Amino acid sequence: MKRKYMMLSMLISGPKQPRNDIDIYLAPLIEDLKHLWDIGVEVYDGYREENFTLRALLFGTINDFPAYGNLSGYSVKGQCACPICEDDTTTMRLEHGQKNVFLGHRRFLPVGHRYRTWRKAFNGSAEQRLAPKGLSGADLFAKVRGLSCTFGKKFQKLLPKSGWKKRSIFFDLPYWKDLYVRHFLDVMHIEKNVCESVIGTLLNMPGKTKDNIKARKDLVSMGMRTELGPVKKGNRTYLPPAAYTLSRKEKIILCEFLEGVKVPEGFSSNIKNLVSMKDLKLKGLKSHDLHILMEYLLPVAIRSIFPKKVRHALMRLCFFFKAICRKVIDPQKLPRLQQEIVLTLCELEMYFPPSFFDIMIHLIVHLVKETLSCGPCYMRWMYPMERYMKILKGYVKNRSRPEGCIVERYMVEEAVEFCTDYLSNVNSIGLPKSRHSGRTEGEGIMGSKIFVVPTKEWEQAHLYVLHNTTEVEPYVLEHKNELMSLYSNRSDSWISKEHNRTFIQWLKHHISNKVDEDPSSVSERLRCLSYGPGIQVFSYTGYLINGCTFYTKAQDDRSVRQNSGVSLVAQSMHTSSCNDKNPIYANMSYYGVIEHIWELDYTKFRVPVFGCKWVDNQNGVRTDEMGFIQVDLNRVGYKDEPFILASQAQQVFFVSDPADKKLSIVLFTNKINNNIDDQYEEEIPTVDDPFVGMSQSLNNDSIGDDGYFMRDDHQEGIFIKKPLRFNVGQTTVQLNKKRRKTRK
Repeated sequence: MKRKYMMLSMLISGPKQPRNDIDIYLAPLIEDLKHLWDIGVEVYDGYREENFTLRALLFGTINDFPAYGNLSGYSVKGQCACPICEDDTTTMRLEHGQKNVFLGHRRFLPVGHRYRTWRKAFNGSAEQRLAPKGLSGADLFAKVRGLSCTFGKKFQKLLPKSGWKKRSIFFDLPYWKDLYVRHFLDVMHIEKNVCESVIGTLLNMPGKTKDNIKARKDLVSMGMRTELGPVKKGNRTYLPPAAYTLSRKEKIILCEFLEGVKVPEGFSSNIKNLVSMKDLKLKGLKSHDLHILMEYLLPVAIRSIFPKKVRHALMRLCFFFKAICRKVIDPQKLPRLQQEIVLTLCELEMYFPPSFFDIMIHLIVHLVKETLSCGPCYMRWMYPMERYMKILKGYVKNRSRPEGCIVERYMVEEAVEFCTDYLSNVNSIGLPKSRHSGRTEGEGIMGSKIFVVPTKEWEQAHLYVLHNTTEVEPYVLEHKNELMSLYSNRSDSWISKEHNRTFIQWLKHHISNKVDEDPSSVSERLRCLSYGPGIQVFSYTGYLINGCTFYTKAQDDRSVRQNSGVSLVAQSMHTSSCNDKNPIYANMSYYGVIEHIWELDYTKFRVPVFGCKWVDNQNGVRTDEMGFIQVDLNRVGYKDEPFILASQAQQVFFVSDPADKKLSIVLFTNKINNNIDDQYEEEIPTVDDPFVGMSQSLNNDSIGDDGYFMRDDHQEGIFIKKPLRFNVGQTTVQLNKKRRKTRK
């Protein structure tokens, strides 16, 4: 969804949105869409040199949740705010909080699940209802067909306050009622709002937290977890520590972890700038910052805090968003994903207050079904639209006439874009070109110098280049076969070591003899490879390749970014002992940091290589029960094989493990390289199913109907001061409440 392919078909003037009256503005667009479907337009095919009739279909609308209600005609406020559950939405009105909350996710569980019979851990009653079934497009059209709506601001008060308010103008399209999903739930805004609620509640951020005195009073009035009710202590009110309440020490651990995170270039903004250690709060968070926090950093940040049950529930929520936001999703695994998110929501109901469960939390339960019908969410979220809105706002130079500025500059840009198709050496407008585009061999960007390398390192780098070049592979096999015929009684490991020791000289003499016999039988590239590179190499501290920026560790230490982490999947030989004569070859992942960036000069071409300090997989790498890869960067191994080709490097970054400061957690970046067309797509190259380890540990958990809703490992609750009141003339002024945590 690039800017080039977005059309500004309509611009509604005015400082306020039309809300329910948007159908009036959409009428011309609907007429064009009907024409495209019924009649079509004649288009010329330049390849076949013939005309054909082009028809188009509106796949759906991409919008945030308030716009969902305006476009669909459903009221997304009030008790029945879910447009999928509709009248069967499980909702309640909080007496003190004065807001509608959406609990009852146990009804989405399979019949007979143990959570359905639990009472004390939830709302005091068992759950016997089944999950609501959404209406099909035909049933929905039959329901709204007879609705009449009078447009205009003076008739807004006559509209229903809940349910369907109108028959959407999109139903004028003949195929609209046959679509499985007509208006998409925006994963971007759902994830943003959920992460804000989680972070705000954990850090007790004013205006963001869902835990306050009203929430505790609602618990008491509902007869749920009455032990957490507010307690009067003099002029202050004390809120006992709930399962999600962090002590000051835990807040410091969480904030210090986020402040110490260094991410690769282009991965996200500098997380350190978002942390306020003075107030122990996060500030200035944007949508993408919350996306990175939710899917990458928060699961690691809470590893050493919270009781195990609460920590696992929050991690499962983060893992769900990470799984649902993938570009490649296996449809066969989506039912399992749905089961996991329902369990996660039920467990969150055990720990968090009812005020936490607003409509955004409830909408999570419908994301899997929508993904199954419409494909991965990256095709439907609002990130491209939000970026395009920034471009349109940049068109405004006269603030008194913003609409005119946008239209005028958009038309000029469209005309210029049309002309670029007939001009040579001109890039198209709206197709951003990355600085990595078209690069297959990479380019050094900083710290360039030339020096002579030691013989040992020269041989190590050259040998690795030979082993990973397609043209040399037949000679590698030939040399090993010669060694096995000469030393038939030797083990495979000895043959491998002898091959590494003698292959460079053997290949040089072998290719030289072939050139003397028949020069045309050896390519120029193979001849240069056999002669080896020069002893002088081009060294850099920064390098661009594979769509990523790589630094050496020394350069990383001086930068606010971390670009030195690399990973490599390679085939290795596994033996059970030194006497094992039948080794097994299998792929294994290696993790390390870049120490050197060199370009080996083979006269006719250069080959970039990374000299890395690799973590020993035998005692320095492990995977814990939650699926995190832990590495000890101080346990160095494979010193005889430090080099890899720069084109093979997969960028990773390491963050300190809060549970064990000696270890680091491996996090993968969101880019992988595609060697076919040199295009770099966003993907998450982690474990295929993030719930495997956690599901096993939670199934064996001893949690019971009593649940776990109160911290017993610390007594740092929340003290709320009594608000100050004073008179100014005849007006009574009440100061805002100030919350702080202290020891009981």
